[in-house]
Amino acid sequence: MKLIITEKPSVAKDVARVLDINKRNNGYMTGNGYIITWCIGHLIQLAMPEEYDVKLKSWSMDTLPIFPRKFKRVINEATKEQYDIVKRLINSDKIDEVICATDAGREGQLIFGYVYITAGCKKPVKRLWISSMTDEAIKEGFNKLKDNKEYYLLYQSAKSRSEADWLVGINATRLFSVKYNQKLTIGRVQTPTLAMIVQRKNEVDNFKPAPFYEIQANFDNFSATWFNEDGTRIKQKEKAQEIINKCESKEGIVTKVAKKKARTDRPLLYDLTELQRDGNKKYGYTAEQTLEAAQTLYEKFKLTTYPRTDSRYLSTDMKPKLKGLLLNIKTGYKVAASCVDKIIEQGLNMDKRIINDKKITDHHAIIVTDNIRNLANVKLPEREKNILKLVMTRFVVTLDKKQEYDQTDIELIIENENFKTRGKKITVPGWKETESILLGKTVNSDDENEKEIKNTVKKNDKLTPQEIKLLEKKTSPPKLYTEATLLTAMETAGKQIEDDELRDDMKGIGLGTPATRAGIIEKLVSVGYIKRNKKNLLPTENGINLINLVPEKLKKPDLTGEWEQSLNKITSGDEQARDFIFNIKKYVYDVINEGKRSRIININFKNNSNFKSNKESIGKCPLCGKDVYECEKGYYCSGFRNYPKCKFGIWKSFKVFSENDIELNKNMAKEFLEKGKSKFVKVASDNDEEKNIAISMKINGTYTNFEIEEKKDSIIEEESK
Repeated sequence: MKLIITEKPSVAKDVARVLDINKRNNGYMTGNGYIITWCIGHLIQLAMPEEYDVKLKSWSMDTLPIFPRKFKRVINEATKEQYDIVKRLINSDKIDEVICATDAGREGQLIFGYVYITAGCKKPVKRLWISSMTDEAIKEGFNKLKDNKEYYLLYQSAKSRSEADWLVGINATRLFSVKYNQKLTIGRVQTPTLAMIVQRKNEVDNFKPAPFYEIQANFDNFSATWFNEDGTRIKQKEKAQEIINKCESKEGIVTKVAKKKARTDRPLLYDLTELQRDGNKKYGYTAEQTLEAAQTLYEKFKLTTYPRTDSRYLSTDMKPKLKGLLLNIKTGYKVAASCVDKIIEQGLNMDKRIINDKKITDHHAIIVTDNIRNLANVKLPEREKNILKLVMTRFVVTLDKKQEYDQTDIELIIENENFKTRGKKITVPGWKETESILLGKTVNSDDENEKEIKNTVKKNDKLTPQEIKLLEKKTSPPKLYTEATLLTAMETAGKQIEDDELRDDMKGIGLGTPATRAGIIEKLVSVGYIKRNKKNLLPTENGINLINLVPEKLKKPDLTGEWEQSLNKITSGDEQARDFIFNIKKYVYDVINEGKRSRIININFKNNSNFKSNKESIGKCPLCGKDVYECEKGYYCSGFRNYPKCKFGIWKSFKVFSENDIELNKNMAKEFLEKGKSKFVKVASDNDEEKNIAISMKINGTYTNFEIEEKKDSIIEEESK
């Protein structure tokens, strides 16, 4: 019998439906020669320092740096019950082959690898590797299972990333927390990211606008700007006025008329980072919100492909499928019908900008699936609808023609002063017209300052300006980071690169990965180091203070980018994991020594209440009495920052909620805190009939357990009275 292990229950249910695995059990399902079970995120995690030596429970600079000889793994107590089920199944004599069906990426490989090794399993493993959750893709994936050994280096890369984050985070956090008597949070990626935000805020605050002047000469059908070898700006107003006085009402002569045909190429397809950028630009969504919407479109609605990709290209074997996908968009989204018809009539533009096998890593770009043909029958939430519209539009426009235009450059001389202008006439609207139809005002629209020059201007023509104007301007400060521009900076390790293809080549040396960047931003917000002000990201006083006290090594985005490149080299076999960890340890050793020797800066951090000022407490922790707050994964006690930390939490991943399809909401969490028990809710039973259950919360030492109590309708009605 074969055991399938997925990353989450929802994926297991989809796979089970496709493979006709229909008998439900406690924590797994059986049928058709398979057993399918699931992780609930990370069932196994790296042990904390006190698991190596009880003395390390006490935070002290004398015990730093902490370098485990061999990293220990521990079971995540919140999901221990599910791990025990997986362990029992994976080691069962009935199982002769295991199929890894966790998410097809670095983190998914780590989740499975930790479980497989911790459970002591030696059985052969196949790997399901798919980029779409449609029924067709799942069936095709199971027909083409790969040997999991092919992904050993990917596991080594993920394991190295996890250990590096532990080494930097544990050691640096302890060092500076002890030194400044304040719980501080420092990370391998989050601290350089915070440093970029602080630096940009400093640049804005210290910027002093400088006045400058430009001269504009207006003719019948165009305007021209004065220039010299240094550009168009004039620093002294008197100098500018002198030029105006000299040229006013004087005749000029055209010295250059250059015409050429030019093109604007289509944008590349979406990877996650580019989708998050556009989600922020057009709709104001955070990176986390866009990721959640894209994940829902992939997993629940099965309308788009795997979202956590860093590729913006498709493979050659997908080429025959693209016309069919276009026609499916036409069927499901009538607004696109005319655009699709136009593209099919003129022929799909499938050049290297869209088809490029060399630029595909684990997954291809994010595109729609064949299920898009049923879109008219699907009711999507607003956010998912908008993100899908971006993905659909990008797919359509990349198959369209380039925009073509005639560009005219004119130069003329008036009283020995040079003036120039540029005109632009669209001849083939191409993809930009399509994008405008599907999205309205385009996400990446540039200011169209270059207007068409309608009359025919020839070299040596003599022209007299109608007026010459003085334009008074000021230099502008750099813009504060938005999530869109911060994602770009993280992708390129702080380097300013606008070109799509050049930026794509920089991906291997960025901060974090497409899958982790949203989480890094949210972590900085949650610990109170940055805050959102409309679309802008601003550092808080605590964030600025932290960057002021940590050494330069911890703030360098380019160094963190080099580490990300090393992780990619581990995956490709070009670097050894042990060499990477050796370099990380050397770095940590230097940081700890420098931190110990450096003088203490007189900095006051705001207390922990600063971290919760924007959140509503939903109740008091039954273990330590501190406030309980909501987060993405559930509800946590603010005492986790204390030492020893409080471990209380009510998590959405708890088996009692995930397996019964119960949405853990704020009201239910309040009921647990106030009464220790939820109201009755209706859930589906094994025979698909509804049953009513109440959930009781039991505190066992420092851990939380939940028990189900089932009652008949008559009893519920009596109690409700």
